[in-house]
Amino acid sequence: MLKLFTKRTFPIGVDLGGDYLRMAQLGFDGERVLLSSSAGVDRPQDIPPGSPEWQKWAVRTIREVVKACGFKGKSVITALPCEDVFIDQIRLPKMPEKKIAQAAGEKVGPKLPFPVAEAMMKVVPLDSAGSSRSEMDVLVMATPRVKIARHLAIYENAGLEICGMSVWPEAMISSFVGFFSRRKEEGDTITLLVSIENSHTNIVICRQKDLLFARSIPIGFEQLRQGEMVQRLIAEIDACTRYFDSVAGGQRIQRLMFLAGKVVDSDICAKIADLARRMQIPAQLGDVLSAVEKQPGSDAHIDRRNNRINWAAAFGLSMTNHSS
Repeated sequence: MLKLFTKRTFPIGVDLGGDYLRMAQLGFDGERVLLSSSAGVDRPQDIPPGSPEWQKWAVRTIREVVKACGFKGKSVITALPCEDVFIDQIRLPKMPEKKIAQAAGEKVGPKLPFPVAEAMMKVVPLDSAGSSRSEMDVLVMATPRVKIARHLAIYENAGLEICGMSVWPEAMISSFVGFFSRRKEEGDTITLLVSIENSHTNIVICRQKDLLFARSIPIGFEQLRQGEMVQRLIAEIDACTRYFDSVAGGQRIQRLMFLAGKVVDSDICAKIADLARRMQIPAQLGDVLSAVEKQPGSDAHIDRRNNRINWAAAFGLSMTNHSS
């Protein structure tokens, strides 16, 4: 349950990708989590993603949105754009915690699309029963320091203060746990989370708050306009589940949660439901907009008919550290 005992407003959750800006601020009224403010803006097509012009657009748009949409305070929690994060799952010999980061860097270094010396890495030990007593599975996420500096500069120039920087798998899990997995009996359930964005689809396998697997697939709404790409996406998701089965030592996925709005394409929903049936697990549509009420008098600017806007990450970021 949400361990919150007083009325409060959470930090602004900012999901800034190469193609979009989504900002959401949630709050707690003593009994319920409520949506206080929100806004979503797509990148203009004439501005290349990740370019200096994109950075200026992000700064300018954040300033305008904060002023126009009634966001409270300057504290934000953000996540690095998915396209800026290299992610890989590796197996290492068991070792003291202080040595894991160095060993992981040495193993993934040759795979990185940038020099390992320029990388900032986050290493997450995974609770994998498939490894032997002498080995351990870890998830490695790495980003060039220059891109982190660029990301920080956006918020500094927009007049905001970063009180936390997360990564997309943690944002997805925060949203899932905060809205769709609060019952005590669900604590041991292994869940497959699927989140489709403009140009990619994010996959997370978790046990409540514990991250077990994460991967980003370069197929999103833009590619899914081509009919054959839907089946390819499902094949990629299926490959993720089979890989997890191969390393999980008998642990099985027990639930599928499609983090999307109710108006998402029916063909995509049907294909994901078919995948769940083949896996013999229940599937559920996780619509965060339906899971939270708007705070009376709020300035939440959300178009519920736009099925390409996924609010799960922005909501999850605002709730980071406030759900358990």
